Amino acid sequence: MSDGIVLWGAISLRALRVHWALHELNLSYEYRPIQSRTGETLTVEYTGHNPKQKIPCLQDGDFTLTESPAIVNYLFNAYGSRGDVHMPRDPEEQARADEWSYFAMMELDAHSLYLIRRHKFLPEIYGEAPVAVASAAEYCKKQMDAVAPDVAKFAPFIFGEKLSAADILLSTTFNFAERYEVEPPEPCRTYRDRAFARPAFLTANARNEDLNAS
Repeated sequence: MSDGIVLWGAISLRALRVHWALHELNLSYEYRPIQSRTGETLTVEYTGHNPKQKIPCLQDGDFTLTESPAIVNYLFNAYGSRGDVHMPRDPEEQARADEWSYFAMMELDAHSLYLIRRHKFLPEIYGEAPVAVASAAEYCKKQMDAVAPDVAKFAPFIFGEKLSAADILLSTTFNFAERYEVEPPEPCRTYRDRAFARPAFLTANARNEDLNAS
């Protein structure tokens, strides 16, 4: 059964974020397990949904949305009442959630980790750039070290007992760093492990790796 939601995207970290949000919010959905660099994102059908030809892509009825942070935040804003999750209660909490989200997406993911992924782990596609990779890794480590004292205060998540959309973005990005050989400091790893122990994450992670559509 589906709530009228369709998620396109499998295997990738960015798709995982959306699977996780859907499971935290107890939403059923149709799953289209297409992957990057397989040609599946280049079809006429998929390009009609996402001309950028990247994953993930979410359809909620007639509404289509791309970019994993936007999708995760949309799902929490639209369906937060379905899950035992934290929703910002005032402008200050929203600003704090935005601060952590933008930090994860820009300072870590886009600014440094994506460069490492491209030029260290996919050089056959994007070319080698060892100096840029080393600089990006140093910058990423510096930024994680800078926030580690604040992450150590999470109890257990950014806003306390309940997981927020910002937690999904931040914890998956810390894991992204470790995957690409930039070791997060201990408070960041511990926080990531707490988030990843959640039943919704475990279910979502298995779903993200399942290439059978349903």
